[in-house]
Amino acid sequence: MARLTFLMLSLVATMSVAQPLNSLAEKSSEARQQEQKHNHNRLATVGAEADDVNAKLKAQQQALADLQRQVDQLSDQFADNEQLLAERSKQLTLSTGALGEVYGVVRQVGGELAGELERGPLALIAPERQQQAAELAKAKRLPDIEQLRQLPMIMLADINQAAQVGQVSLPVADTVGQVSPQTLWHLGPFSLVGASGFAQIDSQRDLALLYPRQPQFMVPTGAAVETLAIDAGMGDLLDMYQLTPTLKQRFEAGGVVGKVIVALLAIGLIISLIRGAVLIKTQLGIQSQLKLADSDSNHGNNPMGRILASYHSNKDHPLDTIELKLTEAIVNEQQGLERGLSMLKLLAALAPMLGLLGTVTGMIETFQVITQYGNGDPKVMAGGISMALITTVLGMVAAMPLLLTHNLLNSRVVAIRSILEKESLALIALHAEQHEQGKQAA
Repeated sequence: MARLTFLMLSLVATMSVAQPLNSLAEKSSEARQQEQKHNHNRLATVGAEADDVNAKLKAQQQALADLQRQVDQLSDQFADNEQLLAERSKQLTLSTGALGEVYGVVRQVGGELAGELERGPLALIAPERQQQAAELAKAKRLPDIEQLRQLPMIMLADINQAAQVGQVSLPVADTVGQVSPQTLWHLGPFSLVGASGFAQIDSQRDLALLYPRQPQFMVPTGAAVETLAIDAGMGDLLDMYQLTPTLKQRFEAGGVVGKVIVALLAIGLIISLIRGAVLIKTQLGIQSQLKLADSDSNHGNNPMGRILASYHSNKDHPLDTIELKLTEAIVNEQQGLERGLSMLKLLAALAPMLGLLGTVTGMIETFQVITQYGNGDPKVMAGGISMALITTVLGMVAAMPLLLTHNLLNSRVVAIRSILEKESLALIALHAEQHEQGKQAA
């Protein structure tokens, strides 16, 4: 009975385990079927895509082959065209002959004439001539017979205009930019000049521009003008004149050394004027003193008067004492007369030395610029060279008048001292004569 029960229990357990295993097998089979179906779909999709890519590749290869054939055809055509062009160029050269030189000459002459007309007054008075000449200069083909006839006509008109002087009304811009209509004289193709001065042509804006700096010239005021200044360079000379530095600019180029030299010159000239006035006054006082009677009361405030005063105060002393007193008075007066002359001499010696100092400083600056920027552009070195030259000139210019004034003042001092010595000797001689006469009378 027990064994039967055990067998029944074993059978039930086996049946309970077998049922899940059958379900698992069924699920696994379904999964394999789905996977096979998915793989089949993927293979079909990849195959379709591969067929599409292969079709596109074949189309691109066909297009590449077509392009390569087209390139080969164009290359052959290009080579044929080059050969044909070379043959046609050779035929053109043989056919034209010297016309090529004519073409070059026409372009060259047209360019030169257009540039000349553009700079001159005719650019505003007769602009069509400048345009015609410019068209000839820019032509890219051989000129025809009409253009060849046109060129000498323009040149003849320019030559005829060169001999004409007349008035023309044009818009003129002054140095501050204000534009106003003015009446100008056109001096052939050379210059435009009016009451305010010379003007240059601005063909881009169709007006005349007054030059900032005007040279000295006779301004035309009416119809009866006999002489007028012209710029034969058609503006080149006036352009160069604008770049010419003024006296103030030259002075500023001298730098600090130049200012010191000018200051020394000013001080020296002031000393010269003061001492010159004093010496002239002294000489006039001496001349007035010599005209007065020799007495104890006629002693003016001048060197001669003071020497006479010294003589009269010591005339009772021996002759040697009087001579020494007069010599002492002359030496004292000489010191007063020579006051300031040593300073003038010193300033005259310092001025060229300072000029040399400025020259050396300017050359050092020039070499520094050459070291930094090279010597390719002279404008970069112009500052140091200007300083070197200007200071040298200022030093010599300052030294020459100072030396001249020193020489003039020193000559006047020598002349005054000669008068004092001469009159002193005369007093001593007179005193000695009177003393001898007194001895003889006694």
